[in-house]
Formats: sequence, structure tokens, C-alpha cells
Amino acid sequence: MNQKGTDLGLTIRTLREEKGMTRMELSEAAGISESHLKKIEAGSRRPGIDTYQKIIEILGEDMIAENEGDTVKGNCADRMREILMGSTEEQAVFMTGLLEYVAQHIGLVL
Repeated sequence: MNQKGTDLGLTIRTLREEKGMTRMELSEAAGISESHLKKIEAGSRRPGIDTYQKIIEILGEDMIAENEGDTVKGNCADRMREILMGSTEEQAVFMTGLLEYVAQHIGLVL
């Protein structure tokens, strides 16, 4: 499922409801408070990547966050995703490690 814009919270809520889960059940399974999940579903908070990954794993969905605009970063992220998805797991781990190494050495905080 592709996810664009600010509909992430609505999508999470819809998927949760389709699975017959209460907000309490999903929040406990994801390790977050029910009030935090409520804010995510309302669109007033965006989950961190770890929380997002836990939620989509629990919901059993393959969701992809996409950039809405046609930006340089968005295009680069799309291309990097294509490369990673076309690689073996071993290649993906290597490329991710390489990217992290380069990022650290050009002054990015990870």
C-alpha cells in the first residue's frame, strides 16, 4: 500500500479497524501509549520510523511512504529504494552500511 501526504494516520486507523483491533491493542503491541496512537491516527503526530515499522508489521501491511513533490531528495530516495528492493538481503545490508559510513564521514548525525 502506498501512502502519500498526511493520510498516514487515517490509513493506520482504517487498517487497525479492518483488522478488528482496538486502539489499546495496537498501542500495546507497538509499545506506545494509546494517547500517542490516537494523535498519530488524528494526524497531529507522525510516528518515528521505528514506531512506524512496528505498526505496519503488526498490521501485516506493506506500506510505503512516498514524497508528494518532485524533489531531488525524493527522486534520490525513490532510486535508492529501487536499488535496495532489487538487491539480495546481503547486498542491501552492505549498501546500507556503506551509506551510513559515508553519511557519518560527511558530518551527518545518524
